[in-house]
This record gives sequence, C-alpha cells and structure tokens, in this order.
Amino acid sequence: MSNESSQIEYPWFPFIGQMARMQKLEESERRIFASLGIEYVSRMIKIPFKNSEIYTISVQCDAPEKTLDHPIVLVHGFGAGVAMWGAAIRMFSKFQTVHAFDLLGFGRSSRPTFSTNHRDAENEMVESIEMWRNEMSINKMNLVAHSFGGYLATSYAIKYPSRVNKLVLADPWGFNEVNPTFEQNLSTTAKVISSVYLKFNPLALLRAVGSYGPSMMRRFRPDLREKYSDHVYDYVYLCNSQSPTGEAAFKSLAEKLAWAKEPMSKRFHGLDENLPVVFIHGQRSWIDWTSISDLISGRSNTDMMIIEEAGHHVYADNTSRFTEIVIESLRKGVQDDMNDSKREPVEVES
Repeated sequence: MSNESSQIEYPWFPFIGQMARMQKLEESERRIFASLGIEYVSRMIKIPFKNSEIYTISVQCDAPEKTLDHPIVLVHGFGAGVAMWGAAIRMFSKFQTVHAFDLLGFGRSSRPTFSTNHRDAENEMVESIEMWRNEMSINKMNLVAHSFGGYLATSYAIKYPSRVNKLVLADPWGFNEVNPTFEQNLSTTAKVISSVYLKFNPLALLRAVGSYGPSMMRRFRPDLREKYSDHVYDYVYLCNSQSPTGEAAFKSLAEKLAWAKEPMSKRFHGLDENLPVVFIHGQRSWIDWTSISDLISGRSNTDMMIIEEAGHHVYADNTSRFTEIVIESLRKGVQDDMNDSKREPVEVES
C-alpha cells in the first residue's frame, strides 16, 4: 500500500500523535511550575485571526496590596513557551498579577500559517497580541519581553503605545543591523554548512531526531537543568516538535537568523517618546548589546542595564538581579531612578 493511500485511509494518525504530544507538553509544563512552587490558572484565549487560540497562564498577586499599577505581561522568545520564565513569574507576582502567553505558532498556542511576506507576518503576530489583550480585557500593561518576543513587543508598542505602560526588553533580538563582516570571517566549510542550514527552519534538526531530541539537548545544554528541572528538556523539545508555523514566520522576518530584515534600530525612533523603556542585557550574551547605547542616546525615559555573569537568557541566568531591575523600573520613573548607579536594590527573594 502506498504512503498516499495510507494517509487517506488513516487520516487520524497525525491527529492522535499531535494530541499525545500536546498532553506530554502540558504535563512537562505542569512539572516545571510545580518544582518552582508556582500556582497558576491556564486557559485558551480565542482570537479572530484564523480562528486561533493563544495559550495563557495567570498568576495572581500574593501580596495584601499590589504595588504596581498595571499587570505584568510576559512575552517569551523564539522556540520557547511560558514555562521558560521560570522563577521570575513567582517573583513578579509579589507585586502584581502576572500573565504569560505562548506566542501564536509556538508552545501550546494554535499553529496558523502566517504570511510569507515578512512585513505581513510581523503585522499578523503583532495583531494577534492586540487581539489577545482585548480578549483579556487588559486596558494597559507592563510589557516584559525576551529575545524574539522583545522584537515583537517593540513593534507592538510602536503601533499601540497607549496600551503599554512600560516596556522592558530582555536581551532583545532583531535590533542590530547585519554584521557586514560576518560571512567574510567564516571558513569555506562553515559557509557551505551555513548555506545548507539556512534552507531549513531553524529547529528542523531537533524535530528530525525525534524522541532523541531531549537527550540531545541534555548533552549540549546541561546548564538548563540547573535553572529549571530535568523536565525542561522534554518541555523545549515538545514545544518545537509540532507544526513549525511560528518558526517559519521568524525565518521570514530574519536575515541569516541572527538579524532582522528590518532591524528595530531603524524603527526605534517611531516609539512614543513618553513611553519608558529599559533594556536588560546579559554581559555574556551572543547578542551585541554595545550598539544599544548609541541607539538610546538622547532619548528620555530610556536606560540599559547589564547583568554580569549572565548570557542571552538573562532572566534565568540571574533571576534575582533581573527581577530587581524589572520591578524597580516598573515601580518608579525610569529616567529619575534607573540612572542612579548607586541606588539600593529592591529586596527580592531568590
């Protein structure tokens, strides 16, 4: 029997496999949060875009009184999901209600096909965030976003500034222009490998190895176990073992994966001058954060903080320091309080 006839006779096989993966993803997420002592409410938020649903978790503020005016909304980075915020969620919830959602095309959210045009794809993702906000009945939010999420959050804030109280960008991707010497410094072999790799979606190899994915990640990323629990390997693999529509959208927006086709550095001036922005970078990050100083020079209500001994996943590498900076910036005016390098840090339990 041909493969084609098999697919016609047994159309439910892929569906069953997808349901099994989603159940395992739900379980691995639950175990990560349980290991961190985080109690949360989860739900699917329906939005009009292609009849999609955005997976969302909410953690209520556990303090007698909220010390921040607006809820904290967390936007994860490429290939991730809500559980990657880890202990930061618990720390943020000491000050305000926290909402985190899986970007459309990632994690447990729906996997609609996005436009192949990079501008249209970006707009679709930005609009999905606005649809989510509207369905959640959030009038204004403190937007905290990492990596690719930081790129989308900035694009969102440019378009909908009245919905953002403060914007915190954790090692955001897509701000710098393409490094013109990048390919020149590659060996011939590296150029060949790069040209082949760029033909596929970024995480195609992880899906190709199938059930060996978590084991491969344990070998190459043993540090993740220290920041979360051993369940994180299953979680990341299962987040990316489904239809990679969000991944394809990212690829359409990206230039050689490390940069954006339309870098935010050329669009940052379009952000409302009155909107406070804080950049938080890891000193050891692969993202070049040195150019951010020039980008924000002369812009009021904007600052950049560097966390030592932290890499790209700055919120997980030094969670206590990261949350201190975020809460302090959300509590007070950025310009008045973040520029004082001798300020006393907010006490946040680790």
